[in-house]
Amino acid sequence: MPPASPMPLFQYKAVAPDGAVVRGRIAAPDRAAAAASLQAQGQIPLTVEIAAPANRVMALLARDIGGRRKPGSKVVAELIGRLAMLLEAGLALEAALTLLAGSEGVAVAREQAGALLRRLRAGTGLADAMEASAGMFPPVVIAMIRAGEASGTLAPTLGRLAAHLAHAEAVRQSLRSALVYPAVLLTTAAGSVLLVLLVVLPQLEPVFAESGAQLPLLTALAFAASNLVREWWWAILTFTATLVLLGHRLLASPNVRARLDAWILRLPVLGMTMRRAEAGRFARVLGTLVGGGVPLPTALSLAQPVLANKVIRGAVAKVTTAVREGGGLAERLARTKLFPELVVQMIRIGETTGRLDAMLLRLADLLEVDVQRTLDRAFSLLVPVLTIGLGGLVAGIIASVMLAVLGANNLVQ
Repeated sequence: MPPASPMPLFQYKAVAPDGAVVRGRIAAPDRAAAAASLQAQGQIPLTVEIAAPANRVMALLARDIGGRRKPGSKVVAELIGRLAMLLEAGLALEAALTLLAGSEGVAVAREQAGALLRRLRAGTGLADAMEASAGMFPPVVIAMIRAGEASGTLAPTLGRLAAHLAHAEAVRQSLRSALVYPAVLLTTAAGSVLLVLLVVLPQLEPVFAESGAQLPLLTALAFAASNLVREWWWAILTFTATLVLLGHRLLASPNVRARLDAWILRLPVLGMTMRRAEAGRFARVLGTLVGGGVPLPTALSLAQPVLANKVIRGAVAKVTTAVREGGGLAERLARTKLFPELVVQMIRIGETTGRLDAMLLRLADLLEVDVQRTLDRAFSLLVPVLTIGLGGLVAGIIASVMLAVLGANNLVQ
């Protein structure tokens, strides 16, 4: 009798009975059986995926050869938004997914709708169907939909979730749009400087060398910079790439990243802006989860990944533990001394009135408006500063050449 083949190994992320988010691996015949085994242990599975190969090269091959990229946040927001609109219009879930799978739009969204429909017809719920999509849907989305299915309020939950995803995508696009002009300005200025150093100055250098005139200091520095770029460009590129890789490795270190994040929080203007931005994102995700029926300890655990600052994330992890043991959220946040006073006051009001979700969403609106106003002011100052600085750099190089030309003319006369 041939030996039985080993069952595949799945890696999972789940919410434990005490509200903590746990990760691990489990052997099961398929993904559905793995999820069922976790549920039998009292855990709420968030993601269940085939365990990555032990060899890193094999993992890259498995991802790149024949694999599919997961949809971006914009595609996920669009899919959830359309599904929420159809359910609020009175369509059944299966009919809504059928309509989305056959509608016009982004191909990835249609494929995902079709995959969800097939899993739904196989007898799984919407949250389980999304969970089986190999990490294509964020854990926050899955947790909210699971809570909506359990409470029988899937359509309103999808509506709140769609509003949250649409708002997050709008903020992301707004920030990208604000960065376009400075990026174009920097690229144009860099191209102009390289054109002068690599094309204009090399043609003028023999002329000044034949004249035998002593070059002004500014002109000599310009020609030295031109020779440096032309002869040592490979060393400059190597040095720059090394700095980038070294910086990336340093930022990947938890200790270095924590120190950098702590230093940023101590800066006068940037530190307060960072606190408000982090508090705004945290409040919006937490309010959306609590409003969708997710228990507060679980919602706190799920909201932690949206925090980019390691110091604030660590403080929220301690707050989550305290709330799980029975403490109040506002009081615990106040003890961290990392959140603005407005955050603590509004959360305290929300806990007192029993409308924590609405107060968190209102708080997120206020903080995001304040942060957006600060960023608009910063970008409005950044553009003229860049324009003047880069224009002065190009003008300085041109002026150095003109000084040398005028000096040579004076010698001839």
